[in-house]
Amino acid sequence: MKWMQWLIALLVVTSFGVGFYYYDAVPDYMVSHWNAAGEPDGYMEKSAGLFFLPVLLVIFVAIFYVIPHIDPLKENIKKFDRYYQGFIVLFVFILSYSQVLMVAWNIGYIFEISRMMAPVLGLLFVYLGILCGKCRQNWFIGVRTPWTLSSERVWTRTHNIAKDVFIAIGLIWIAVGILAPGYTPYLIGLLIIAVIGLFVDSYFEYKRELGGRKRMELGATTAPVKTRAGKVAAAKKAAAPRKRRVKKKAVKKPRKKTAKKKAVEKK
Repeated sequence: MKWMQWLIALLVVTSFGVGFYYYDAVPDYMVSHWNAAGEPDGYMEKSAGLFFLPVLLVIFVAIFYVIPHIDPLKENIKKFDRYYQGFIVLFVFILSYSQVLMVAWNIGYIFEISRMMAPVLGLLFVYLGILCGKCRQNWFIGVRTPWTLSSERVWTRTHNIAKDVFIAIGLIWIAVGILAPGYTPYLIGLLIIAVIGLFVDSYFEYKRELGGRKRMELGATTAPVKTRAGKVAAAKKAAAPRKRRVKKKAVKKPRKKTAKKKAVEKK
């Protein structure tokens, strides 16, 4: 994993180097933002424009490396550390790439910004999906809702769904960015819907889990049920309607005739 850390450091240093190298080549007020149609609609003084992203990179990298040390579940983060490091590399690359595009535009190159940015953002979403499939319960990385943090089973199920969702969104983003970049702003709505869907699904899955626990408690016997088969049987027993016990009517036995009655009958 050391090579990933060296690569991150190289990308950060390169982003500062690009700023210093092209400082005299860019105008005093440079384009720093484009609207949904790909037209420039924001400007910054060149000192801020050239070094805003490199400084932001340093801040983000510092935060990313602090997280595994302050998370109460840091041992879980170690289990997918390789994928976490890969995410940092990709994130730093995309910000560095954004700076290069901004500098290129301001020194005279004209291109469709959506077509240049959308595919790399799609790549980021694909990798987020892969990361979701690998990450374990923690407080900073992944789909963190009150319900995924309260149940490891809900965390696992939600992230298995998130894996497929983000990979699909990433592939769509790449395809649209290449073939129809003008429609990429609409994909933001798709991303928002997906995030809300994961949030809501984790809530209902947690409610289902609570319902299962209550049914098991109602069907629990005096002896603790330890095996999975026993738990399933107990849940079925609790869910099944109770049969009413029908009391059997007592059959009257014929009384024995006494000696006195027998004597009367003989007469």
